[in-house]
Amino acid sequence: MQKVKITIIALFVVLAVIGSAFAVDHFLRCNGKPLSREEALQRATDKLRRFSQKFVVGNAQPELVEEHYDATQKTWMFRFRGKACEIIILVDRCHGTDIGGTNGCSPK
Repeated sequence: MQKVKITIIALFVVLAVIGSAFAVDHFLRCNGKPLSREEALQRATDKLRRFSQKFVVGNAQPELVEEHYDATQKTWMFRFRGKACEIIILVDRCHGTDIGGTNGCSPK
């Protein structure tokens, strides 16, 4: 019975340490400096490259046609347009990089 109690206590301690590490990571990422334009554009370009492996975007890589920074959300928005489709990519330090929308991109 004593071993069970020790195991349960150790499990709670490990879970508390892991939870604290995730909380600290989230706090530092989400409350730190926002991404620079260069870093955000690099992340968006990397996401576009991965996206183009799964979706038809045309023979040439889509070109950047618009960018916008939302200071309240600390989020960059990049719009890429190619012959086949248009892709919006959202980038921020806290939530990462995600496709914000597409128009005309069909799966390969």
